[in-house]
Amino acid sequence: MFAKFRITLTLLATIAGALTAHAEELDATELVERMSAEIASLGAFAVQGDAYADARLDAGQIIEHSSQVTLQLRRKPSAIRISNRSAEDTKEIYFNDGAVNVYSTAENFYARAEIPEGVDSMLDFAIDDIGIESPMLDLIAADVADDLLTDRESISYLGTSLIRDKVYHHVGIRYPDTDVQVWIASEGRPLPGKLAISSKWEGGAPRFVAFFEWDTDPEFAQDAFTFDPPDGAVQIDFADKVTH
Repeated sequence: MFAKFRITLTLLATIAGALTAHAEELDATELVERMSAEIASLGAFAVQGDAYADARLDAGQIIEHSSQVTLQLRRKPSAIRISNRSAEDTKEIYFNDGAVNVYSTAENFYARAEIPEGVDSMLDFAIDDIGIESPMLDLIAADVADDLLTDRESISYLGTSLIRDKVYHHVGIRYPDTDVQVWIASEGRPLPGKLAISSKWEGGAPRFVAFFEWDTDPEFAQDAFTFDPPDGAVQIDFADKVTH
C-alpha cells in the first residue's frame, strides 16, 4: 500500500517538474514587489484563513495543529486585530491607541504594553521589543517585499498552482535557516493566497502553512479594535517571547 503511494508521489513529482520546466518564466522578485505594493495600497483589509503548524513530540513524532486565523487592519487611524481560534482556545492580539493587548480565552489572562502608533512602528516594537511571534505579521508591513527579500539566499519562480479553484503564481524564497513559499494570485489583485514556512534544520523540518481569503473593502464593527478585559480576566506581564 505504502509502496504504491510512494510510486504515485514520484510520478506526480515528475509531472509537476515537467510542467514547471515548461511554465512561463516570470520574474519572482517582481511578483513579490507587485504583491507588496498592492498590500501597501490598501487602507484597510481583512484576511481570513486556515493555518497549520507542525510540532514535534518528545518521542520525535511530527504532528500538526490547525487553527482559524482572522486578521483585520486599518492604517489610519492605525489599528490591527489578529484572532487565532483552535478547538481549545482563542488568542487575540489588539494593536490600538498606542497599546498592544494579547488575550487568551483558555487561561482568561491578558498582557498589555504601550507601543508607538503607526502600523510599521507598532510591528517593529511588538516583534523586536516584546517578542510577539506571528507569521501573519509578515503580511501587513508597508513594505512586505523588503522583509521577504532581505537576507535571502535565492528566489525562484516555480510556475503556477491551482489552489481552491484559483490560479496562483508560486514563488520560493530560500534563507539560511528557513524556506518560504508564497502563492500570489495570477488574476485580479496580486494578493497572497497561501504561505508556507519550513524550518530546515529543526528535527522533522516543521512547517507553518496558511491559506488566505482577502476582503479589500471591509466594514469593521465600531468596537472591532477595542479590547475590554472580560470579567475575571487577570493581567500578567509579557514573557520573553509571546507566540500566536
